[in-house]
Parts: sequence; C-alpha cells; structure tokens
Amino acid sequence: MSSDKLSALYRKIKRKYAIGLSATPIRKKGQNFYPLEKTIFGYATPNQKFEWQKTHGQMVYDPFSYSKEKWKDFKDYESYVNNLPNFFRWEEIEKIEQATENNGYKIRFYKNTLKVGNPELLKKFRKLNLVTVDGKTAIAKQSFGRATFERYLYQTGVEVDFPKLKPINQDTPLLTTLDGLIDRTPEDMLIVSKSKQVVNVIHERHPEIGIWTGDRQEGLDRKVVVATSQVLGVGVDGLQHKYKTIVVLDPVSEESGEYDDYRQLLWRVTGSRQQNDVNIIEFYFKEG
Repeated sequence: MSSDKLSALYRKIKRKYAIGLSATPIRKKGQNFYPLEKTIFGYATPNQKFEWQKTHGQMVYDPFSYSKEKWKDFKDYESYVNNLPNFFRWEEIEKIEQATENNGYKIRFYKNTLKVGNPELLKKFRKLNLVTVDGKTAIAKQSFGRATFERYLYQTGVEVDFPKLKPINQDTPLLTTLDGLIDRTPEDMLIVSKSKQVVNVIHERHPEIGIWTGDRQEGLDRKVVVATSQVLGVGVDGLQHKYKTIVVLDPVSEESGEYDDYRQLLWRVTGSRQQNDVNIIEFYFKEG
C-alpha cells in the first residue's frame, strides 16, 4: 500500500469508505505516512513527496539518492500525528512487531561469527578495488558492485569470469557450516541469501534441497529450501507453518539503512504470520 505505484493507483479508485489493512506494517518511522495520507485522504500536506519530507522530516545526506537526501525521522512527530484523525501510531506498530512472542510463539535469534572465505583476496580488494584469480582480474564498479564482491569473498570460493567476479563451490567456513546445518537439522529450514548466485552455489553443493529464485522454483516441499530474499514476498504465504528455522546469510544491523527491509524479510514467517516457534540463525564475518 505504501509504494509510490500502488498509492497512485488507489487514488484513482472512487469509494465512499476506505479501510487500510497490512500484513507487513513495518516501515521506518514516517516512511509510509506520505503515501498513506495520499491514499486515505486523497491529498497530503504538502502534496508533493519531497516537499512533504522536507516539511515534516529530519533529512540527512545520502550520496546514493537523486536528491542527495533521505528521511531520518520526524521533526515533531506528536504535532504531526495529532493533526490526523484515526491514525495508527508508529509506537503501536513497533510494539506489535517487536513482541518476543507472536500468536503465542517465540522467536529465538542465534548470531554466529565465521572467518572470511578469502581473507587475502579481500585484503587486496579493500586496498585496490580488484580481485585477481589465476591471472585474471575483475574490478568492482560503484558501491553495489563492491558489496557484491565482498559478499562472494566472505562466503564462497571465487573465480574471475571477466569482467565479473563469480562465486564457486569451495570449502569455505560458511559453506562447510551450512553443510552441517543441512545434514543435521531436525526441522524444516529456510536458507536465505541476497544473491541468486550464492543460492545456486549452495544448491549445487546440496542438490537434494529445494531452491527458490526469480527463475527457479523446485522442491519447495523438501525439508530444506534455499532462496533469495527477493522472492520471499507474498510468495511465502501459506508456508509459514513449514519453516521452524531461518538461516540468514546477509543479516542487517539496526544502524543500517537496509534494516527495515531486513525486518520485513523476517516478518514474512514471524510476527503476525507466525505459526510455530522460529529459530533465526544469522551469520556474520570476522576479518583477520
């Protein structure tokens, strides 16, 4: 409901009444309020998104956005929300989302720190922004490319498929740890990665497990499934009862700008949708 495209469509629908419902009410404080105003009331004050943010919000520098600014928080949340009738306060949403028990079930977090899979290559990459393997070199482009290179160097073996860096199946700390989890898990388990390439490497190593990416959906009825975070939107509905362990290869800290997306990823199985106790295993990496 809060996306720009959907809120634009809702404004075209003629109706006498509107009731807003959401199965994933997790947004950064204020992030969804502008489209909610536009959808529910037909207008916002101010009525242009960037002007609304500048009027109501504390803006901080963001080198990756077009405007070079992004929303941090409200300037005066109490003043803002008190001027809106029948509005669901952010604190109420947070209280629901952060509950340690949902539907009577618990969420348990287990944080694990592993050694980096390619420490020497990572050290050189940090210094020169390039990775050389068997005489071939790949260079990362911009911040997105650097994050992808680092993910591969942390988690898997690598080779250069010029001009790209390619993850490959090797005995790295992460992949051998996953071997043990897959072999020993007593319950249905979902392994989640941001990278389709890393998902494919895990499935190559364990062809007996299910796989779920944008272009592959096989064996979802199997005990263990490896999936990309991108597919775990509404597609996971109906499978909440199945997964009792979620293994997250790319967890996000609360300080990150991507934390809200990460919370929504977990909310697909936990939160109001939760149908059993859920264990969340997060993997972090230690350099040196």
